[in-house]
Amino acid sequence: MKISIADSIRQVDASAWDALAGGWFYAGYAWTVYQEQDKHSIARYVQVTSGDRVVAAAAVHLVEQEWSELYDTAVLFPDLDDGERGGRPVVLAGGRRGNSSRLLVDRSHPEAEAALRELVGAVNEIAAKESDGRAWWLYLSDEDTAYLTEHVPATSPRIMAADCAIELPGTTFDDYLAGLSRNQRRQVRVDRRAFQGAGYTTDAVDFRESWDQFAPLVARHERKHGHDVDDEFIGELMRLQAECCGEFGTIQACWADKEMRAGGLAFTTSTMIAGRAFGFDHPRPSASEYFELFYYRPIEQAYLAGVRLLHLGIGTLAAKARRGAQVRPLWGLATGQFKETLPPLAARHNQEAWNRFRDELVLTPDALTSTFLHRGI
Repeated sequence: MKISIADSIRQVDASAWDALAGGWFYAGYAWTVYQEQDKHSIARYVQVTSGDRVVAAAAVHLVEQEWSELYDTAVLFPDLDDGERGGRPVVLAGGRRGNSSRLLVDRSHPEAEAALRELVGAVNEIAAKESDGRAWWLYLSDEDTAYLTEHVPATSPRIMAADCAIELPGTTFDDYLAGLSRNQRRQVRVDRRAFQGAGYTTDAVDFRESWDQFAPLVARHERKHGHDVDDEFIGELMRLQAECCGEFGTIQACWADKEMRAGGLAFTTSTMIAGRAFGFDHPRPSASEYFELFYYRPIEQAYLAGVRLLHLGIGTLAAKARRGAQVRPLWGLATGQFKETLPPLAARHNQEAWNRFRDELVLTPDALTSTFLHRGI
């Protein structure tokens, strides 16, 4: 097997990268191009090939300054990361934005496990050369966490958040409704009637053509929910996402008096629709715009596109589960020259996180599942 390291995702074959991502938007080539635009980090791209086939790959981000606490390892793991690196960057392996990474390994390949070990070894070497020797892998699924920890040394995985996605049955929106409980169906119908009664004009528009109308609504929505962001900051994020990923992006939007009043941005791949951002003109009374434009219209879009997964991301677990989402933990760990706390501390952290999720989902307890938590970690 051969290891290669590129300085830009533009030097990497897009089709090979996307083949490993398997249609998961936040692991795909376009989103990786977007992540590379960050001015406070530089990236390396490790690939492991066997013959002419890429078997494993990872983006490695050398982060000088992190503006999001969701990716600040000193905040996320205070007992493992004291933040003292002598001015050296933090090393993040995999995704850096989106809160939903994937381990890029072709597990059907006979040398997959060896390729994973080579991949992690190369990532650890970058961490040793450029930083404190630690590489952080954040927001991994149950399956990826199990696979990684089975084959390479790592810290005890910690639950970071809970991820939500609606798995869509059948071929129509009616099939989605039929798969819900009676109370869930009632909730969906209440939501849709409220939106219909508001009298909006609606349409699905190309993200590339409408990001500038949409961005101020996103900023207002973020501020409404306590995030300290201005229109300029969100506008630049939306501009970059439209530039890098716009061909996959659709805004389900509504208008009143010829002005966009709310919208939900989603990205469509061969296997999923990834709900990315919602914007709303908050001085207006709510008419279930969020659920119509961020859930139900994308569900209809998914059926038309022939995909059967709507990814809704982290947070607001109860609202998402009441509309049919499954909830699963996301994990973080470190490889390389890591220090480990006592495993019981990690186990206690994980159980406490699980209990918080369960308490939030008291009305839909069956929505919460994990194939990894109860392995004694």
